[in-house]
Amino acid sequence: MRLRALAVLSALIGTFLFVASPAEAATYRGDSDQVQRIRATTTPGIAQITYTGDGYFSLWGLDRAGTEKQLLASATEPFKGVAVYNADSGDRLAGLKVTADGPWTIRLLPLSKARSWSVTTSGNGSDVLRLSKPSSGFHALRIRHTGDGYFSVWALDARGKRSNLIASKAGAYKGSTPLPAGTKYVAINADGPWTIVRR
Repeated sequence: MRLRALAVLSALIGTFLFVASPAEAATYRGDSDQVQRIRATTTPGIAQITYTGDGYFSLWGLDRAGTEKQLLASATEPFKGVAVYNADSGDRLAGLKVTADGPWTIRLLPLSKARSWSVTTSGNGSDVLRLSKPSSGFHALRIRHTGDGYFSVWALDARGKRSNLIASKAGAYKGSTPLPAGTKYVAINADGPWTIVRR
């Protein structure tokens, strides 16, 4: 009887921790402006974002004072993409502020759930890519973006912190650049198709 009671208590505690901790997985949905409080965390992670409304949409990460600190998404049309949060020193995500006039879904996940980064990887819109281990030695990236809006690629270290701005341009981009040693992830901000080739 006592063992059964302990097992039930352990299961309840485990469920509570899973639901409460954004380091595991948490999903939020709505169809208008909303503020969502979460358990404050400094651990980097990713936000999978989908918005199907027609008007302006934005997603801000809030700190413990409720101040807008991390702009995770901004669009004037339907949006689907992935953004990294807590990627800068001092970041502490404690809430989400959504501005929207249509349905949206936000899923917070650990950085380890970012998409695997193969030798040639393509996408459309913002994304986060993950190497199996931090880069070492000399490697180059060949990058192409054909969208009209701002495009950037940030290198992140093994802790998920920004280390180097690899590419930055408004509109279409085509170029080659070194991959900084120690890179484990890249965070891509884009509004159109892109391709990254590692060599």
